Amino acid sequence: MSSSYFDADDLPGPSTRRSTNREVYISAHDSGYGASVCSEEEPERPTLVSNNTVPLPLIPGSMLNSTSEDSAQRQFQYQVQQLHYNENRAALGRSITTVMNMLKELQSVNRDWPAQYPAFTSVNRPGNTADTSDRPPQFRRAATDLSLQSSNPDKSTQASLSTSSEIPRLMSSQLSHEFNVLKIDLKLGAVTPAELVCSLEKSAISSLLDGKISQALKHLLSLRERIEDTSSKVLVTGDLNAGKSTFCNALLRRNLLPEDQQPCTNVFCEVLDALINNGVEEVHAIPHGATYNRQDERTYHIFPLSELERLAASPEIYVLLKIYIEDKRPPEQSLLRNGVVDIALIDAPGLNMDSMQTTAVFARQEEIDVVVFVVSAENHFTLSAKEFIWNAAHEKAFIFIVVNRFDNIRDKSRCSRLILEQVAKLSPRTFCHSDDLVHFVSSNQVPKLDPDDDHDGDDNDDYGDDGANNNDNGVLDFENLEHCLRNFVLEKRAISKLAPAKTYLLNVLGDLEALASYNEQVSQNEVQRLTNELASITPAYEVTLRNSVKISEEVDGNIEKLVTSVYDHTRYKLENVIAEIGTKAYVEYPGIFSIYSYAADTRDAMLHSIQQSVVECEEFARKKTTGGFTVLQNLGLKHFQGTAYYTEKIFNNGLMFSRRKDLLARGSVSAPIEFSDYIDFHQKEKISGIGMTLTLATAASTGAIGLPSSVARGFLSATSIIGLRNLRKWIMPALGLALLCGAVYVISDMPNVVPKKLAKKLRQELQSVDYIHTNSERISAECRKVLKYPAEDLRIAFQQLLDEQATQKNERTKQMSHAEESLRYFSGLYKDSRNNRQMISDLDLEGVINAVL
Repeated sequence: MSSSYFDADDLPGPSTRRSTNREVYISAHDSGYGASVCSEEEPERPTLVSNNTVPLPLIPGSMLNSTSEDSAQRQFQYQVQQLHYNENRAALGRSITTVMNMLKELQSVNRDWPAQYPAFTSVNRPGNTADTSDRPPQFRRAATDLSLQSSNPDKSTQASLSTSSEIPRLMSSQLSHEFNVLKIDLKLGAVTPAELVCSLEKSAISSLLDGKISQALKHLLSLRERIEDTSSKVLVTGDLNAGKSTFCNALLRRNLLPEDQQPCTNVFCEVLDALINNGVEEVHAIPHGATYNRQDERTYHIFPLSELERLAASPEIYVLLKIYIEDKRPPEQSLLRNGVVDIALIDAPGLNMDSMQTTAVFARQEEIDVVVFVVSAENHFTLSAKEFIWNAAHEKAFIFIVVNRFDNIRDKSRCSRLILEQVAKLSPRTFCHSDDLVHFVSSNQVPKLDPDDDHDGDDNDDYGDDGANNNDNGVLDFENLEHCLRNFVLEKRAISKLAPAKTYLLNVLGDLEALASYNEQVSQNEVQRLTNELASITPAYEVTLRNSVKISEEVDGNIEKLVTSVYDHTRYKLENVIAEIGTKAYVEYPGIFSIYSYAADTRDAMLHSIQQSVVECEEFARKKTTGGFTVLQNLGLKHFQGTAYYTEKIFNNGLMFSRRKDLLARGSVSAPIEFSDYIDFHQKEKISGIGMTLTLATAASTGAIGLPSSVARGFLSATSIIGLRNLRKWIMPALGLALLCGAVYVISDMPNVVPKKLAKKLRQELQSVDYIHTNSERISAECRKVLKYPAEDLRIAFQQLLDEQATQKNERTKQMSHAEESLRYFSGLYKDSRNNRQMISDLDLEGVINAVL
């Protein structure tokens, strides 16, 4: 590569020439490998002003070695840089609070209205021909890498606009880039994560997304604490037996941490300057479950440095070892006692030792400002190493990579090429500045200092008796590594301290923007779909409602018409039958001696005749009801055939009138036979008139009564002719004969009198119980009752259809309300994410130096 992100001449220590702005803060536009990754530009960044500042730290020792004029200029430059650092730190703190509020609101919305999780397509930038078969789809973090800053605002703005116009917000339901922070990465056999996520229920995806949001909120809290903390934490991690402890000892120039061919560091070891501990060198061992407080000795156990090897092998007792040592080297050489900020050097256990410690290292990196990843030149990057770097890439665009034990490699050029190719895949930004961030060293070749000797800045024999080894290439390479690391941690604190927060915020906002964009489109489609469905459901509901009312009225009218016709027919039939009883002989007259039997049989025959007419009326009602049932069923099949709302039924009209409720059948009309039923009242009057005549004649003959003279004279004349004596002799036989003739007449007229008398009695009794109306009403009510069932089935079918359509309408209306609310929310989230992302992208963490120089 033709340019370097960190110019070596700007490192602390003597310099043979002045560094220019181009050399110190150079961009990566001239990088060769992965040029597409390093060639993006960003819009012009506005100046942010904040009153929230921290005290200015001491000026690095390198600034004190120049002339007074240069020193004053560099001191002024550093103060301006620190002011700009504080302004950016405050702006990032406010942005973290804003993003946390956005995530909390999304988390709340996601529980009520599960967010749709999109499928993704991998993005391969043009010009990047590196093989990506052994790594996940390329992360796309636009404007998250600090090396992409441009000093040409117009060109940057045009590039930004052209980039945004080329990539659509949706591409066939697949976003143009993959999630980083909110990525749901599931693994199950040969099934891809995208396919596995798509196969999950919305509730499961919502739960997984909720967990990712909670993790992001926790990480943002950690970021806020980190940018507010004036100290810096450097995590040294890597695979098992990669030489991490050896590398830390080389940085400290003393044999402090235990070294062995076997893993010997099983506990996190945090090395700090002894000045923090009142200048006392010792180890504070923090047990599991304790919260460390240096002022409270109950929270830790104190051990001498000689016990460090034993303590580092006791992970079951201690969770962290805080090691306070005194570095007597001058500030321009010491990493811990640098005169600028407090540095904590943390040696972590190997990644692939066990899952518990690997998980602990993964969690610990979220609290770290700078990650120094130590990889063995013999083994390169293992799977756990790649996973760690991918996870760290969520916030750290730059990772300091140390390839240790490089002296053991015979073909060093091939080893360098292979490792750089892997770095290009794992961390593109790190590869773009590999001259400063990727170092091939042999830590075991670095000479150590005697901790009992005193060293000052003027002593050129900093390495004791082994000072001649400075000419060795291995030592020079390590010194170059030290200078780059010091420059990255101290001089470039905006990169090492604030850039992870900016990168993580941009990744989170990029994920929110992508998620909001996708869900906004989904909500728009949902609103359109529900609008179309409501447009079809509402008219159908109104048509069904009108048909229901119309059919109900039609059914009621048909039933009432049929019932009325049955009632009228029954009444007419019974009236005729009852009126005609007694006009004909029902049974043969058996004689005077069986007159009672004749009367009883006649009565029973009359009742049977009436009952038979009732049966005929019932049969007529059956036929009419069957026809009415068929009409109603055809009406139901017409509207609901083939649906589950209406089922065709078979009507058995033989079950009608199965329970006899006729008054005659129940014995309510008995018509008992009486003596008067044998004699007609009109014949009795005739007999009475004959008897009265005989009585008058007798009385007249005896002179009991007075008669008119003419009647008397006529009677006397007849008497004189017949003779009174003869008259008296024949009067009684005549009377007897008359009575006999009357009795004979009455007896002979009984076959005619009995039917008339019984018919009259039956009519009177039937009329008293309103027999005709009662039976007509009974038969017509039975018809109404039977027809009520198919009519009710028809009404129920319409009601079920109406209820379902109403339910669909209400559900669609409710879903429409939710969809519109979701659309408003995700539209606002998309705009807020985009605006905040642009604002954070505009934060120029180093631009003030260019202006000063």
